[in-house]
Amino acid sequence: MTLSRSYQDEIGSVREYELIVILRPETSSDDIKTLIKRVSDVVERKEGRIASIENWGRRRLAYEIRKERKGIYLYWRILGYFELMAEVERVLRMIEKVIRYMTILVDADVDPNARPAEFSDDMVKAVADLNAVEEEPEVKPAPEKMEEGSNDEDSDSDADDDEEDKD
Repeated sequence: MTLSRSYQDEIGSVREYELIVILRPETSSDDIKTLIKRVSDVVERKEGRIASIENWGRRRLAYEIRKERKGIYLYWRILGYFELMAEVERVLRMIEKVIRYMTILVDADVDPNARPAEFSDDMVKAVADLNAVEEEPEVKPAPEKMEEGSNDEDSDSDADDDEEDKD
């Protein structure tokens, strides 16, 4: 298979991407391993390279996505040509456990030999181990306390002043 390159790409250089994938909170370790395997197969087929993967753990989402309030975050650094990420995103759309993903172009001209290859089977095991990653603690709002300098008499006098203004 021949490589497709953009006219902007220099010969011997690749692009560096960051990919963040949010999975359903009930996703198992085996499902994560399967996801990593599918994405790494696409990256190899498109002659790219996975530089690293990190599991950021189960976190509360800023807003509800596909009826989920929490998700498992995976962070990827990938080296490859411009067509690679379109294929990776296509594969991610087909996986039911993925509720959201985002790709960012970090650098358009990277020497692939200058980036160390950190991706290994040990990394896959570490990322898939959900017990090793701590879950984000639930944050409860603090009860409101009155300031020391304020007293209730001031607020009552303000209310009386408002009533007088109405007359």
